This record gives sequence, C-alpha cells and structure tokens, in this order.
Amino acid sequence: MRPRFLGYDHDGKNKFGPADIVSLINAIIGLSAVSFALVDPFLSCRLILLSALGDGIDGIIARKFGGSSIGSHLDSISDIVSFGVAPSLVIYNIVTQNDPIVLSNLSLLSYTHILAIFCILAFFSMSAVRLSLYMAYDIEHNHTIGAQTPVAAIIISSVVLVQTFSTLSLLLLTLVLAYLMVIPIRYPDLLFRDSLLLSIVQLSAIAFPNSMGRAFPYALLILSLAYLFLSPSYYWNKFSERI
Repeated sequence: MRPRFLGYDHDGKNKFGPADIVSLINAIIGLSAVSFALVDPFLSCRLILLSALGDGIDGIIARKFGGSSIGSHLDSISDIVSFGVAPSLVIYNIVTQNDPIVLSNLSLLSYTHILAIFCILAFFSMSAVRLSLYMAYDIEHNHTIGAQTPVAAIIISSVVLVQTFSTLSLLLLTLVLAYLMVIPIRYPDLLFRDSLLLSIVQLSAIAFPNSMGRAFPYALLILSLAYLFLSPSYYWNKFSERI
C-alpha cells in the first residue's frame, strides 16, 4: 500500500511534486533553526537565511515543473516554522540571555520583558495572519499585500548577525515588521536578476557572516530594507508597470 501523497488528484495534478520536496527540506531547516534559537541564535539566523533561499527555489521549481495539490499548503506550513517561530525564539533569546523572563513570578517582569513578550507575540501572530491572507487572496498575483514573512525574517536575522543593534532597537524593529506584514501595501515580486543578486548576498552572509567586518550581513540588511521601504513606490515589475 503506497502513501497517499503519491499519484495524481482528480484534476490530474501531482499530489506531491518536486517543489514540495524543497518545501519539506525548508521545513526541516526551519525546525533546525527553532532547535538552535535558544542555544546559538547566530547559527539559527544563518539557518533562517538558508530556508529563505530555499523558499525562493521552491517557487522557481513550481513554476518550471508545475505545482501540486498540496504545494501551497506545505509551503505555508514551512514558512510559519522558518519565518514565524524561529525568528520569534531568536528574538526571545537575544533579549533575555542576560535577564531571563520568569513567568512564574510576574512581579519580577521588567518593562523590557513586557515589551519583549508583546513584540514576540505580535511578530509571530502577524506572521501567521500574513501567511493566511496570502493563501486566501494573493497567491495568483505578481505582487502581494503586506511585507512578506521571509523578508521580515531576513531583516531580523541580518540585524542579529551584524551584532551592533541594541535590544530596544531590535524589539522596535520587530514591532514595525509585524505591522508592515498586515497593512494594505502592495509589494512586487522581484525580477530574476534582482532575486539572483539578493540570493548571492544572502548566501555570502550565511557562509561568511563575520568576514570583512560583517560586510555581507550588512549588505543583506541594506538591500532588504531598501526593498521593504522603497519597492512599493519605485520598483518596476516584469510588465513595466509601476507597483
């Protein structure tokens, strides 16, 4: 008796295609990032960046070979692990590594603890809402509404890897990203050449995070922030339309 995910559905589509293998690998990488988040946040951030690379690759494979019946759902599950849970735990570790949150005694919570809990819950919650909205409304378009969860996770990971930002600035950035994920601003899909450039910088940040004064994480952070704040107004998509 073969597994249910083999074969074709009633519409003749594969139940499980090549892109789904990449999505499943991304989920495993995301789970690894979650596992390391409370032990080695810097390694966790590199794994998050690796999963973000895989997230782009599975989209390319899906367009090349066709998607499957479960592809979008599997991709969404992978994304919530890699870009929702893992960054949230990284933020928790960074904020509380010298001053742990003790929920058993709420009187010991500082204002920083309360802000951290609020920001972490907001980031994770808005990631889940953002992915759900994408599945419901944006999946067939060449743009998406609200900042993408991989972009938010890349920015968080880059900030952690450059190691020059304060705890408060990280928390405020987390809150801003949570808000940007659910506001009605259109973000365009990147052209291939721009995706390739970003992927090269991203891969360099994964492989050489501390080289040349952490130049690659800085470059990745700058490019990601430029996309986040400038692309809705200044980026042109493949049909030469202003988004």
